[in-house]
Amino acid sequence: MKTNEFHGLIKNKRGQFAIEAVLLMTVLVGAFIALTKEARDRKVLQNLTAEPLTRLATMAGYGTWKEACSAQGKSNKETLGKCHPNSIHRSLSSDPSQ
Repeated sequence: MKTNEFHGLIKNKRGQFAIEAVLLMTVLVGAFIALTKEARDRKVLQNLTAEPLTRLATMAGYGTWKEACSAQGKSNKETLGKCHPNSIHRSLSSDPSQ
């Protein structure tokens, strides 16, 4: 059978575009679902926003960018007196010359 004879057997080609469009959409939706599931499992968005929000919360609460300062009741790496910008070294000492 020649190529020209084969194309002559297929008379209705109107559904070809619809079938290919449905298959392409199926593949794209499947890839989108797989990517969003992987992003959720790795917590991409949470990791992207967690550190900046923690730093902003520290600046809003204590007026410093030091990450060691945390809220009261949590395990503090530094004392709260060292976290506030007005708590300079000599104000924590009983000798004002230091």
